[in-house]
Amino acid sequence: MEQLEILNHLYDGLQFKDAVYSERNNTCTVNFLYNPQVFKQTNENKKIILDKVTEIVGDYVKFDLNFIACPLDKRAIANHAYITLVNNFPALSRNFSFDDVSVEIDGVKVLVRYRLSPSSYEYALLNNRSEMLAAKLKESFLADFSIEFIKKEDEIVLSAIENNAEFISSIKAADDKTVYKISEITNIIGKNDYSLAIDYSKITEPVEHVTICGVVTNISKRTYNRQRKKDGQPITEEHIYYNFTLKNENKFLYCNIFPRQADELKGDLIEVGMTVCCYGSFKTFNGKLNFTAVSIARCKAEKEEIKHIKSVNENYHTVFPEQYVEYTQTDLFNQEDKTFEGNYVVFDLETTGFDANKDTIIQIGACKIINGKITETFATLVNPQRHIPAEITELTGIDDQMVKNAPTINYVLPDFYKFCYNCTLVAQNIAFDISFLHTLGKLYSFEFNHPQKDTLEMARSKLPGLKNYKLGTIAEKLNIPLIHAHTATDDATATAKVFIKLM
Repeated sequence: MEQLEILNHLYDGLQFKDAVYSERNNTCTVNFLYNPQVFKQTNENKKIILDKVTEIVGDYVKFDLNFIACPLDKRAIANHAYITLVNNFPALSRNFSFDDVSVEIDGVKVLVRYRLSPSSYEYALLNNRSEMLAAKLKESFLADFSIEFIKKEDEIVLSAIENNAEFISSIKAADDKTVYKISEITNIIGKNDYSLAIDYSKITEPVEHVTICGVVTNISKRTYNRQRKKDGQPITEEHIYYNFTLKNENKFLYCNIFPRQADELKGDLIEVGMTVCCYGSFKTFNGKLNFTAVSIARCKAEKEEIKHIKSVNENYHTVFPEQYVEYTQTDLFNQEDKTFEGNYVVFDLETTGFDANKDTIIQIGACKIINGKITETFATLVNPQRHIPAEITELTGIDDQMVKNAPTINYVLPDFYKFCYNCTLVAQNIAFDISFLHTLGKLYSFEFNHPQKDTLEMARSKLPGLKNYKLGTIAEKLNIPLIHAHTATDDATATAKVFIKLM
């Protein structure tokens, strides 16, 4: 629909992006980029745009207007400018940091300054990298970009993130960390989630509620006496406990476990040479640090080096939520007014596969609901740093090229965790999506232990008799459009509307 590009001349700060037609419900979604500092989404403006679209294309289809905000925010632009240079022009990124980016905004004109090492500076000028960078940045922000390179030896101090040391440290303070992926689990004593184990060689002080793993080098069964009262009289009972030593990469750890009475003899199943994972706490006893387990399982453990972010963001740094705005022909004058208390985040993930222990996230889409109203959206592609299988591309439409310049999960997850703060998490078949958040969250020390609701279970309870309970079927039953199934943003929006109607 190239003729729709004429819409670019209707308002300053508004740009036609694309139009997508759905034959299933005869709906055409017209997508726009807009600068909220210049273009305002008033009902009058939207009606003029809709009338113009209908005039150009005709009235034989229903139109939805979708506005994608591209705010000119210094922090967002500086962060994106940094990532764009590092990901696309690695030859310029030697000795380059966030401190070497600055941004100036004048209306819709944006000047980005990069401080480069002398060799990178000469290379950038010689190879005309300023125009290439400007073109890359314009793809993500509705503005006119110009790029200026400065040699680092020049006495000019420019900061991209003024008075925001927390932003710099939250990303630059990432450090290497070793974890172990746990699989092929056979519980012996107790039961727990053993998807990841920490490297216990780094533990130097008491720590509670962690999982470790290693090879059993010796084990002994012992007894102790416990006193309790029976019929008002004190009695002494003998109980069994086990001492054992773990070895992991030539690091030895002394451990013990005190099973419940029903599980006492199960410790006999623990054998020397067996790889096990244990859940418990590090405690000091007689001046030495020991590990007391509450559960133990036989397993397979694989070492993995990861980047570890130490704390939750105070502010958003990479993915910024956007105000939710919806405008369609059908709901302009007839909007459903339904309220209920509570804060909810309805989310959907697209992934490289279906195993949370092997695959990873390539897209996150989410809607925040406050008192029954969708208020904000959170949407981003994620670079999985691996090839996206052809069957996933066919299902989602997301390929390697689309995620090439997207942020990696260690940048995205802190912002999504902040977006979900103090909210109940909601998804369609939430067990699948939450498994990825749990696994990746543990890698980066974010526990997604929020209350949960599942629209699949809600629909089964409140909409009996459907042929199936796929999101598309439920949405169709509730007269909710689902235009691009298997894209995280559209699935999350549809799920949010389903959730509101089912509440």
